[in-house]
Amino acid sequence: MAYINPRLRNPAEGAAATKATAPAKTDWIGGVCAIIAFGLAAATTAILYMEWDLYTNFIGR
Repeated sequence: MAYINPRLRNPAEGAAATKATAPAKTDWIGGVCAIIAFGLAAATTAILYMEWDLYTNFIGR
């Protein structure tokens, strides 16, 4: 964050910044999307590993 001289600051911005704000109501959407994306990444990794394991054990001989 950049330094701003106190004489150039807006007092209303300082008052608004000190108030406690609740998290946005759409935060849960991001959490659900993150969980789904992690699950898909884990499933893709598992499928690719199993396919490679099948290839090296049975087909690659």
